Amino acid sequence: MNLFNVKVIALVITGASLASVDGCDQSSLSGPPVLRLGRDECGECGMLISEDRCSSALLIERNGAREHVAFDDIGCMLDYQSRRVSETRVIEAYAHDYSSRQWMRVEAATFVRSTGDVVQTPMGSGIVAFANHTAAVEAQKKLGGEIMNLNDLTEARRKQR
Repeated sequence: MNLFNVKVIALVITGASLASVDGCDQSSLSGPPVLRLGRDECGECGMLISEDRCSSALLIERNGAREHVAFDDIGCMLDYQSRRVSETRVIEAYAHDYSSRQWMRVEAATFVRSTGDVVQTPMGSGIVAFANHTAAVEAQKKLGGEIMNLNDLTEARRKQR
């Protein structure tokens, strides 16, 4: 075997190894995304995400690969899910806590849904999320609207559209 053949075989093995590592990385993707304000686009409406208080994200699996889809408004995330239910599988869903601006799982969140003119969200849904139920109740007293869990919010949004 000459030196050229050895180099070609080494390149092929290296390329295959890197491809398998990259493939494993995609299948093990978990947790919320790193949100790049002013750079990331909303997966539903296409606007640049310019603030984090109302943003949300999904970790989805499409065609065997995992990826994050970020949203500028929780309403956009709900709309995306309802429109693309057959195309994607949602692995995890996240929203930013309106007070602390930290990511949280949406299943554990308490939502306040108010009118868009009282709670201004990027796309006017009026939906904000809280990790702490007491904080949500206090916000609802100030902002009006209603307290909702994820199932009630999803159903209300579906009826609204």
